[in-house]
Amino acid sequence: MANFVDFSSNIALLGALLAIGVVAVLVWWWLSARRQFDRQLRLAQQNMLVSSLSDVQESAVLVDSNGLVDFVNPAAEKILNYKLRSARGKHYGELFTLIDPLTRNPVSWLDIAKRNDRPLLRYALLNTAGLNDVQVTYTVQPVLFEDTDKPCYLLLVRDQTELHAMQLRLDHVEMHDQQTLLLNRKSFELRLKVAIDQVRQHGVKHSFCLISMDQFKLVNDAMGHNAGDVLIERISRMLKEEIDARRDILARLGGDEFGILFQEIEPSVAIRAAEQIRIKLEQYAFDWNKMRQKVTASIAFVPLYKGLKTPNRILAEADAACRVAKAKGGNRIHIYKPNDQEVTKHRGNMVWLGRLKKAIDASNFRLVAQPIHPLNPGEFKKPFCHYEVLIRLYDESNQPVSPDEFIPAAEYYSMMPRLDRWVVRKLLQTLREITQQVPRPIFAVNLSGQSLDEQDFLRFVLDEIQEAGISPAMLCFEITERVAIHNLELAQHFIQTLKGLGCSFSLDDFGTGVSSFGYLKSLPVDYLKIDGSFIKDIINDDVAHAMVHSVNQVGHLMGLKVIAEYVENDRVIQILREIGVDYGQGYGISKPIPIEEAVRNHMS
Repeated sequence: MANFVDFSSNIALLGALLAIGVVAVLVWWWLSARRQFDRQLRLAQQNMLVSSLSDVQESAVLVDSNGLVDFVNPAAEKILNYKLRSARGKHYGELFTLIDPLTRNPVSWLDIAKRNDRPLLRYALLNTAGLNDVQVTYTVQPVLFEDTDKPCYLLLVRDQTELHAMQLRLDHVEMHDQQTLLLNRKSFELRLKVAIDQVRQHGVKHSFCLISMDQFKLVNDAMGHNAGDVLIERISRMLKEEIDARRDILARLGGDEFGILFQEIEPSVAIRAAEQIRIKLEQYAFDWNKMRQKVTASIAFVPLYKGLKTPNRILAEADAACRVAKAKGGNRIHIYKPNDQEVTKHRGNMVWLGRLKKAIDASNFRLVAQPIHPLNPGEFKKPFCHYEVLIRLYDESNQPVSPDEFIPAAEYYSMMPRLDRWVVRKLLQTLREITQQVPRPIFAVNLSGQSLDEQDFLRFVLDEIQEAGISPAMLCFEITERVAIHNLELAQHFIQTLKGLGCSFSLDDFGTGVSSFGYLKSLPVDYLKIDGSFIKDIINDDVAHAMVHSVNQVGHLMGLKVIAEYVENDRVIQILREIGVDYGQGYGISKPIPIEEAVRNHMS
């Protein structure tokens, strides 16, 4: 019985052991199958990753947590000059290094990625075997496979060499003048700001020089814009030769303006350098298509000091000083000083610049007509039939502003052509209302030298006359003797063209110019207007009396009618009658009247 029990116990023990063995086998099989599945899953993941990275433009490098390379894609093989079979198992540091472009220190990109699980796009320089400082962007992303708890890290690198080169080209374009390849205004202002800070903080001595060409517009008009471009390029090369490129900064600030920053030298030395530049330009003759033009420059010299706190302030003061030099005839240097009275006067003109632009836009100008009347007693009693058209400006309160205030500013800032065009167009529109044929009224219009210098101004006048449909015989154009002599050939063409239509011409301010009588033969005008400075003193000044008498004689010998300005009283009228002057104009005859009133007097 006991043997039977022992046998039964052994059978039970054997069964238990067998069951345990079966379970163990099953567990082992399950674990083996799971490992096999995980390996297959990881392999599938890797294959998917490899497949997805094979055709991307970025260079892809997969490393484990120790930095050992597990995979590189074809793009990485190319830039690293390593095949996958050679790269696998090596530490990435043997293949390449990423360098911080600012500090020039190696980038520990793997350690950074371990501390931050968010992929970041960064800039770096890539150094590999045979390549140095390749501009790249990179990002690092952790990759966790199924059979490991330690992630791998995927480095994606994009070559930015072409983009960087393009950016450099764009930066160069943005900061340089494309015609002369000098620094442009934006770039110069940045360097000027640095110079200002050095002056303020360390007392360094810098000076700024603004150079503006005096004849650039004349070259453009007479020789063409291609000639103007060539002139600017030649001047830029001349200026390069005159500065110390290791120290000074040269830029083209605008159309015909250049700027030089003389750095770390005494103002007296910089002034001598500026004077040498002025002399060099004065001695230069510009040749183009068998034409030659002398060139000069107006130069503003501004020593930098602590009170000039911004580049805009310095450029504004230099611009004012340069205009002062031009107003004095050009070809000179104006040295800016704090509280410069001439520059202060210019700033007053700057205020008028804004007011004039606003007045033109708001149509705050009006026309008035002052009679020019025969002085012969018989004709003197007849109604007015000849006028000079004058422009008047009214402020925001509808109060008149003296022309002596705004005309100089308009001339200073070359706005006279805009005013002249406004006057011509407004007058011709108003003259459409005139129906009287006999006697036909005449309206004289003053034209500035700036308008005559514009190539398209004559065409503008011709088009306006045609559009208005009025008789050209009603128009008389007044130009000053100084303007006519300044560009005699241009004045002759202008006069002859409009006289061919029936217009008449008057030479204004006669007697104040040089060689007046000699030039008179070359100008086919109809009237001479004796300058008012002689008329107002004619009662007490024998020289003025003799001058008026001489002008009147010459005018009559040439078949011209003579007009006297500033006729203020009956005594002046009587003296002019005795001399034989044909017409008078002034408050002694009539004040200016609104143009509309003058036109109504000639509507039948």
